[in-house]
Amino acid sequence: MSILALAGAASAQPEAEAVGDPDLPWLDNAWYKFHLNVRARIEIADIDGFQNSEAYTLRTRAGVELKPWQGWSALAELEGTWSPWDDQYFDGASNPNGKSVVADPENVELNRAWGQYARKDLFGLPVRTKVKGGRQRIIFDDSRFVGNVGWRQNEQTFDAALGESDFGVDGLEAQYAYLWDIRRIFGNQGPTAASRDFSSDSHLARAHYTMENHEFTAFGYFLDFKNDSPGNSSNTWGVRAVGSFPLSEELALGYSASYAFQQDAKENPADYDAHYVWANLDLKWDGLGLVGVTWEQLGSDDGDGRVVTPLSTAHKFNGFADAFLDNGGPRGLRNLVVTVAPALPWKFKGKIAYHEFWRDDGGGHLGREIDAVFSRPFNRYLSGLVKFGYFDGKSQGPADRWRLTFDLNFKY
Repeated sequence: MSILALAGAASAQPEAEAVGDPDLPWLDNAWYKFHLNVRARIEIADIDGFQNSEAYTLRTRAGVELKPWQGWSALAELEGTWSPWDDQYFDGASNPNGKSVVADPENVELNRAWGQYARKDLFGLPVRTKVKGGRQRIIFDDSRFVGNVGWRQNEQTFDAALGESDFGVDGLEAQYAYLWDIRRIFGNQGPTAASRDFSSDSHLARAHYTMENHEFTAFGYFLDFKNDSPGNSSNTWGVRAVGSFPLSEELALGYSASYAFQQDAKENPADYDAHYVWANLDLKWDGLGLVGVTWEQLGSDDGDGRVVTPLSTAHKFNGFADAFLDNGGPRGLRNLVVTVAPALPWKFKGKIAYHEFWRDDGGGHLGREIDAVFSRPFNRYLSGLVKFGYFDGKSQGPADRWRLTFDLNFKY
């Protein structure tokens, strides 16, 4: 669920929340709702130079949410990942065993625990406000800079205080968050400080405005990770626009565009200025599907530093094979993507994407990748997914690799 959806749910009046689930009132009623999400996964990974990994994991999240009363609400949720054969893969956190990495270590943790106060009026004025404190999921925009790494079994959450208001302006959403701890996918099991949880003194500010078929965002993210991972400390300012233009009753042209400027900050040993660019066009035909082209540039400053996105959902952007989770290294990355997402029968959804990668600094060809993902809901609670990524690296790029994943997901 996005941060927008969370905000909308939180600001609803108690009468709206009282509906619950009439079929399961002991799990979802006027006072509380139980949350249960179970994801069984088989992920097979093969990276040149390493042995094949076969990761069989089961992730369970269980929690209870107290529904709004006089504007107050709360949630607590546990998360655990378990594997019956943990020696069949390298989880990225334990001692290396010569196998390809699948970054799903076994763990049990408090995934979310927050309290919230929200209302639709402030001092008698029609000003929607929300204040949320505690361990929470935060996803901004397309999650390129701030996300929950939802693809991995152990998601990323934030110990944070989040404030939000529309200041009485229709279509406006202004947010500020202070982050003091980042609960990352390896927890405190990571092999290096850069892979473990971050102790943070970071600030996120975002203003989002919606107007008919178009959305506009301005943001500033000021990250300080002190001694945990100072190389990820940075200041980023950016803008983003998303929307669509109807060309006919069946045909629409969609677009999204982002630009950001980033500099080193605080104790970061690098001294750099770097640029981020995203440009996407999609042509969607009702009944046939979608064809899209995307250009992404993660800029480098002559190899002295490059755009870093330590809070992002990186897997979503630079190929499912996970060859560029480091954003291309010191020389940055350029990524051209062609996507085809046909309309499929029998409730199936799917897409195929082709990537070409280059260095940002120097322009060397790093490789190409083909990705595919298909999913289908079976009923209200159960869905399945298959995902594949194959990266063909060049001499200047990462090693060849492929990943194949099967998911069965239950969510209540």
